[in-house]
Amino acid sequence: KKDQRVQEKYALILFDFDKDTIEAQNQEIVNRIVARIKTLPNATVEIVGHTDNIGKEAYNLKLSGRRALAVYKMLAAAYGESAGERIRYSGVGPNTPLFDNHSPEGRSFNRTVTITLEYMSAE
Repeated sequence: KKDQRVQEKYALILFDFDKDTIEAQNQEIVNRIVARIKTLPNATVEIVGHTDNIGKEAYNLKLSGRRALAVYKMLAAAYGESAGERIRYSGVGPNTPLFDNHSPEGRSFNRTVTITLEYMSAE
């Protein structure tokens, strides 16, 4: 919480190596986020795709963008309204890793998308 603004962050959607497809087990996560978005009619949604540091940076930037787009499409479709200005997406590739890229586990966790909901506090 920052002043009157509240941010909720989610980073649970993981991707297989070099893939941008969302597996079935992640559908439940998307459904929960959609349900939360529906309770916050004035919230903005920021989707950011990430990758590990294996491969070329330019390729990973594009891959992270495709991952963010895949989640954007699912959220927009599930939400049932035009996402318009409310939902934005981008990819950052390996540039802002969430976990240490020096271990196989860390690289695995960096193959993700983070979702941030931001809204004004009701308090």
